[in-house]
Amino acid sequence: MSVETFFHRDLLKEIVALVNSGQSMSDIHIEQDTPLMVKTPRGWQQVTPEPVLLEDMTPVLLAIDEDWEDKIVEQAIDRPFLLTSCRLRCNVYRVSAGSKVTISIRRLPLQPITLEQTGLPLYVKTMLEAAKGIILVTGPTGAGKTTTIAAMLEYLNSNRSAHIITIEEPIEYQLERKRAIISQKEVPVDTASFSSGLREAMRQKPDILMVGEIRDFDTADTVLHAGESGHLVLASMHTNSAASAISKLLGFFPSEQRNQRAIALSNSLVGVIFQSLLPSEDGEEFVLASEMIFNNNQQAAPYIADLDKLHMISELMKRKSDNMSRSLNEVLVQLVTKKTISSKDAMRCAYNRLELHEALNSIR
Repeated sequence: MSVETFFHRDLLKEIVALVNSGQSMSDIHIEQDTPLMVKTPRGWQQVTPEPVLLEDMTPVLLAIDEDWEDKIVEQAIDRPFLLTSCRLRCNVYRVSAGSKVTISIRRLPLQPITLEQTGLPLYVKTMLEAAKGIILVTGPTGAGKTTTIAAMLEYLNSNRSAHIITIEEPIEYQLERKRAIISQKEVPVDTASFSSGLREAMRQKPDILMVGEIRDFDTADTVLHAGESGHLVLASMHTNSAASAISKLLGFFPSEQRNQRAIALSNSLVGVIFQSLLPSEDGEEFVLASEMIFNNNQQAAPYIADLDKLHMISELMKRKSDNMSRSLNEVLVQLVTKKTISSKDAMRCAYNRLELHEALNSIR
């Protein structure tokens, strides 16, 4: 009798054990016929050497979506999965010319963390005191943008009597009503797309809007309009710096409209937060490194309104007097000085490596 007859792998139980283990990890990767992997601060690591078989994956796949087999023929499945201790974002898709199935899982807390727990400076709360305008949270995939926005929404929920409408794909944090009315819309279940959901939301008396991601002209156009017309808008983007988020947002507009939209954005932008996650010096934890553009008192407006001056916004982030903006390299130097992260990891994170190299040499 074969070994397989005696051994039945309870993959769901393994997943639950992993997410409850206390290990510092953000994602689980399950690919048919390969070992289970987790993403730690030091990168992807194998959990056990045994490959995961399709029969092991089937109970998990059925728990995610009963019709998974039919649905992934045409496209990936993106579904939240609720456990007692956390919420999982599960993405199911085919690889290897359709011959294998993969499940990508991101672990999220059941409740949003506080702004204090994000690792951002506490003065970021001043952005959220704005009655209207646009706040962009940007960074690479897996940098904690969703977690930061959820913490911001929870702060607003606790401190403002407002109507908050979110457009997400999928809903990752389930917000509970406190002082604010909460309406969370999921694409494509509650609305067809980010842009259509945002247009519909404008007619539903919102005070605060959250857009999961700005991906196209329609969404960018509506975000800008909402920010100008008296709403506070939080949105995420994928860029490699705070300044490039501004460039990317304006890049969605045709060239003949760009100057006009740049002026509009300069008046409505509250601020930009760029963030990235690095391993701690001992490799045991994730550490947040961020840079910020604050447009308080319209400090950043002249650099945004004139596209030829946008590259000069980096000088604003280095200016110290009465300025809450800060550059990524400034933060990285602080983290290296405190021995929170290694200089090697700081260099990997930086987009201006030459400047960081010189700054780190000057403190040695």
